[in-house]
Order: sequence, then C-alpha cells, then structure tokens
Amino acid sequence: MANQDMRHIKSGGRRLGFYAELGRYFSPDGSLNEAEFRQFLRESLAGREDAARWLSEYLEGVFTYLEERGLDGASRSLFQAAADESEAMGMGAVALPLARLRRLMDLPQETGEAATGRRRDPDDKRRKIFEAALKVFSQRGFHEATMDEIAAASGVAKGTLYRYFESKEDLLDHLLKATSRRIAERFTSAFVSGGDVVDQIRVFVEQWVYFIEENHTLYRLIQAEGLNGRASRQTMFYEYLIADFPMVKERVAAMDTDGALKTASFHTVAYGMLGFIDGVVRKWFRSGMDYPLRDEMPVILEVLFNGFVRDGARRQTYFVPPETPAGMDKD
Repeated sequence: MANQDMRHIKSGGRRLGFYAELGRYFSPDGSLNEAEFRQFLRESLAGREDAARWLSEYLEGVFTYLEERGLDGASRSLFQAAADESEAMGMGAVALPLARLRRLMDLPQETGEAATGRRRDPDDKRRKIFEAALKVFSQRGFHEATMDEIAAASGVAKGTLYRYFESKEDLLDHLLKATSRRIAERFTSAFVSGGDVVDQIRVFVEQWVYFIEENHTLYRLIQAEGLNGRASRQTMFYEYLIADFPMVKERVAAMDTDGALKTASFHTVAYGMLGFIDGVVRKWFRSGMDYPLRDEMPVILEVLFNGFVRDGARRQTYFVPPETPAGMDKD
C-alpha cells in the first residue's frame, strides 16, 4: 500500500483564525460550500482600501494550504467564485504567481465529491470481495486465510481477485480504507450543521461507539492486525479515518465561537479519544461482549470531557492554553 494518501498533520500553531475561516466554507469531508465562501468574501472585502492586495495574498494562502492537504480539487471553483465577487465589487486586478495560475488552469472543473480529490467506489463485485474477506479473516484469522478461500467465498475467480488486489495485505488495506469511508459518510453530518461544538463532538463520539458495536467483527479484526501485523494497521485505520475528514479541524475551529475548547491541537486530542475508546472496546471483547457496548457511554463521555478526578479533590494543571498576543491568532 503506497503511503501517498497518508498525511500526518500538525495542528495548533498560530493559525487558528485561518482554520476557522476555512471551516466556515469547507465541510469536514473537504467539499467547498461556494455560497458560504462568497458570503465570506463579501464580508471580508467590504470597505477595505487594500482589497485587491488582501484578496491576492489570502487566495494564495488558501491555495497553498489546499495543495499541501491534497485538496486542491476545489481550488478552481474557489478561484472562479473569488473572481466573480471581486469583479462585482469593482476590483481591477487580483495578482497571483504565474505558476499558481498555470496550476489552476490545469485543474479540472469539478464539483461535489469529485472536487475533494477522493472517489467513492460503488463496485458491487468489490463489495462482495470485502464481505467475503471479512468472513474468512474472522473465521480463519488473517495470517491463516488465503486468497483462494476469499475468491471461493466471494464467488469470483482467483484471477479476478488478483486484478483487484495485489495480495492479501493489499486487500486488507483497501478493506480498512473502505470502512473509514463508510464511517465518514455516516458521521459527516456531525460537524456540518451549526450548534454547540461540544455537543457535536459528543455526537461523534457516540456514533463512533455505536458503529463499533454494530461492526464488532470488523473492529476485532482491526485490533488483531494492529497488535500482530507487520505494520500497525490499527494506526493506519485511524489515519484513514482522519484523512476522510480533512477539514474537520477547520470546521471545529469555526464552530468554537465561544472558545469552549481548551486546545487547538485537534489531531492530538482525536488520537487520544480514539485510543481511550479502543481500550474500552478491548475490555468489552474480553468480557465476551455480554452487555451492550453503549452501556459504557456515560463513563466514556465523563472521562473524555471531564476527566476522572472529582470536583474539589486535589487537581493538577498540566496544560494551560497560551495567551494570545495582540494582533495574532490564538494557538
């Protein structure tokens, strides 16, 4: 499995204001909300004496950021919207580097899902293979399972199976990636609508636990391969999951209008939350799953949001949000 899809992202820094701006007009899955972007431009450009310079610098910053994140599929639509709005406001010129203009010209005119640079695979045969692989892996164990057994269980010829996947490891990697996309499709609404950011994060945590409970066979396989595989497939799965929400950090920043969240290190927190829930699920597996996993939800939410030290007990402070210098985005 090539690593070009895996992006380790640092969060925090002094760009929280920029993240919040992007989160206003990008959905968590990286889709551009053109109407919101146009409204943002109108508000930002109104009354500015340096409107052309500001827009030129702002657009170059956004294009560079999208390119770094592998999301420049929306750049052309974004540029066209910016050109329309600036022309309507009587701006004479917007300056961009020639290399940037050439890159924009080379980008296809795409909207919706295609604009994010990712594709959903509707192939029924591939789905059959995934279902058969999951069954065989669960019954035989990943290391004992064979491609012959998967081909037989899926009802496809072995040669057809190898046209889809180079190896058993390649099949598992694609299975985990497809699973993360299913989760992304299910959870996208959690951060799309407005509302309290803490409530939205709570909804995401609840839905993640419910997904594990409903798909425990697959999750157990992920755990086993994370522990025993040559590479940490569990870590890879988390990477896939976060990659399918490439703008969730920005969306959370946009929703945190009252500063309810202590830290902007979103991906650090996200990995910690997923890891804690993973430990709860391991306990559930060891118990033989003899109770609903969702019964653990009150404890999970209490620990994730409030910790486990009682109010009034001896507490220690380990992290203090940095002060925001004048004229600088907060960390």
